[in-house]
Amino acid sequence: MVTASTQLTTERLSMAATKEKAKEKVLTAHDRCDSCGAQAYVKVSGVSGELMFCSHHFSKIMGDGKAKEAMEKFAYEILDERDFIYDQ
Repeated sequence: MVTASTQLTTERLSMAATKEKAKEKVLTAHDRCDSCGAQAYVKVSGVSGELMFCSHHFSKIMGDGKAKEAMEKFAYEILDERDFIYDQ
């Protein structure tokens, strides 16, 4: 069943939080995960700043219902370079 809040969340994700797969690598080895300090492969631009995450911590956040909801409210752009992990 699609509710008004589900519709709003879906629209918000498709319009506000654009998730893009990078064609060229933007993040460098100097960009670090805000959670653990490992190399960052995801940059989340949000209403009050930027967050950087390693693959592990971004996946962990997006797999947790409450954390994912908070991320969706915060983010307006997500740069996901996890595809570059195995391209080296």
